[in-house]
Amino acid sequence: MDIFNKNVCRCRGISFEQIEDAIKKGADTVEKVAEATNATKGCGRCKSQIKDIVESKTK
Repeated sequence: MDIFNKNVCRCRGISFEQIEDAIKKGADTVEKVAEATNATKGCGRCKSQIKDIVESKTK
């Protein structure tokens, strides 16, 4: 399974692609990605991975 189809947030079923789409639409922080996708609102374990994705996509 490649990273683009992998769920980043398992609790909410949010994929890498959905995170990336939110970033492309202006979500430039973990909090904004969470608002746009509902990621991090379950157990929160995905927060650090989403932070890394946001940082790599907004440089």
